[in-house]
Amino acid sequence: MSAAATPAQGADKKSRPREPWIIRTYAGFGDARQANRRFLENLSRGQRGLSIAFDLPTQNGYDPDAPVAAGETGKAGVSICHWRDMEELLAGIDLGAINTSMTINATAPFVLALYLVVAERRGVPWTELRGTTQNDLLKEFVARGTSIFYPDVSFRISTELISFAVERVPNWNPINCCGYHYMESGAGPAEEIGYTFGNALMILDALRPRLGREAFEQTVRRISFFINSGIELVPEIAKVRAYFKLWRDLCRGEYGIGDVAFRAGCQVRSLTLTERQPELNIIRIAYEALPVVISAAARVNALQLPGFREAMALPDQAEQALSLRTQQILMHETGLAEWGDIFEGSKVVEKLTAETAERARAIALSLRAAGYARAIAAVGGELTRLLAERQRRLESGELVQVGVNAFLGEIGLTAPGAAVDDAAEHAAAERERIESLRRWRAERDAGAVAHALEALRRAAASGGGVMESTVELARAGGTVGEWAAAIEQATNGRYTPPVLDRTAALAPLKVPRAPRRIRIALGKAGLDGHINAVKLLAHACMQAGMEVILAGFKQTPAQMVETALQEDAEVLAISSLAGAHLAIARETISLLKERGVGGVRLVMGGIIPDRDRKALLGMGVRAVFTPKDSDLGEIVRRIIEVCGSAAA
Repeated sequence: MSAAATPAQGADKKSRPREPWIIRTYAGFGDARQANRRFLENLSRGQRGLSIAFDLPTQNGYDPDAPVAAGETGKAGVSICHWRDMEELLAGIDLGAINTSMTINATAPFVLALYLVVAERRGVPWTELRGTTQNDLLKEFVARGTSIFYPDVSFRISTELISFAVERVPNWNPINCCGYHYMESGAGPAEEIGYTFGNALMILDALRPRLGREAFEQTVRRISFFINSGIELVPEIAKVRAYFKLWRDLCRGEYGIGDVAFRAGCQVRSLTLTERQPELNIIRIAYEALPVVISAAARVNALQLPGFREAMALPDQAEQALSLRTQQILMHETGLAEWGDIFEGSKVVEKLTAETAERARAIALSLRAAGYARAIAAVGGELTRLLAERQRRLESGELVQVGVNAFLGEIGLTAPGAAVDDAAEHAAAERERIESLRRWRAERDAGAVAHALEALRRAAASGGGVMESTVELARAGGTVGEWAAAIEQATNGRYTPPVLDRTAALAPLKVPRAPRRIRIALGKAGLDGHINAVKLLAHACMQAGMEVILAGFKQTPAQMVETALQEDAEVLAISSLAGAHLAIARETISLLKERGVGGVRLVMGGIIPDRDRKALLGMGVRAVFTPKDSDLGEIVRRIIEVCGSAAA
């Protein structure tokens, strides 16, 4: 029996009723074999579908030996380069039986191609494959940051993947329009739905002229969604119901296609999870899971829950097991799946649902009218405004967050999470990945790879046939880095969207005034693209009277140091969320000394465990900020203090 079909330990598969949603955990780390062991363990514990987390080099189109990937290979997900990696990742798992969700966007065509090649090699027809590639670039440009190509190129490749999959892999969800990251970046319920559906409409509008009526209808029915679920129970219940109602209405009204199911997965809101009193996150996660499953008429198809220490570190196996058990209690013990739609006829819920859907409709149609490129700018600016407003409400106490601005003091029930690995272990694993890649390149058919790469470049330049060429490259043994580089060469290179709109009118924050005009270079080193904290800190520093130089994101330490040198910065502020902070700090400090700018004060922030905070300070980092440091005014005060001046 395959692992995918193995019943949960201690469960009687025949007696268990049909499960009302797919239980998933978002998992992937290290190399393919390590991640495969985690998958098999989670499946044995009762997980029913895979949700694969890829590391940042894979998501950003880099192989492990790329200089920019140093310190990040296998850190925030699994490192996948070529079909052999994908084969090892899925060892012992029946691809014809499992439902596989892949959180992958800019490199989605190549990662899907690797999955298809592995299915071919196992004799599994593509028509039997079930799963999802996220393949949503709009939210990457404005919120998450793993975009690679310019918006027009990204949009074209994304839509080609959709039309290819609808024809060749008919049970696959070729795009997962994602509202999750809008809410993580400050959006409310109507904005989350509106941005998500506006994106979906722009994609369908682009595909409609290329497809026949039957193929277009199939495309509409194959679009899936990935939504967020927050702690505000009644608004979130109404939001989920509005998602279901509005999507059916839009498909009928805009395209004349009736009875379209709203199909969605969900992860609950990570923005609410706190480093302070982390035990409370267990409660938050359980409450946040309720809105997306409690309504029989508005229940997501799949649900995954984060680890409760996510604000401090990537989840370990024990935290993932707890997330699974949380869902299993919700599914099997509460009895909520035994009831019909308990909110039908509720004056409160139905009124709020109608209001949310109406506002979301207006936002979606406005985005559609703007077009893809202008939509990116509009959504990015509005999210910055909403994020600053949320921070203002948190600072003022209008928004209560237990353990952050109310009911303070640690609980102390849980010990800090154990380290998954140390720096030496990760460096050794990274060297092994690079050596393994070199062996792969030496042993494959170099001529076949070269031929496939040339075909891919021609397809990318001509505007069609990218998916067919991508599958051929995957079969030949090409790598994710080679795929991305070929498209870069054939189009107009890599694109990095701006970090912040300086002209936006943002809510004032409570920050001290700097006694002089301190110059601070601010950006993200490494491949993580989440820029919410950078946006807020830039805004706070500007309000404090500092001169802010935005160094961008996905920067190497060398690029960050060069910015500090060229701009004569006193402070270099680096954000890193993906676990590469020690390697980034070590290289940055070394480069500052080599360039003779050792007087630049280095400060860092991100998901940094306490043990690493001490190590960073020991290296010479002047201040370290983590999610526990939620008071922007205090962060600004400490940066001023680092510069040797008291706050005004």
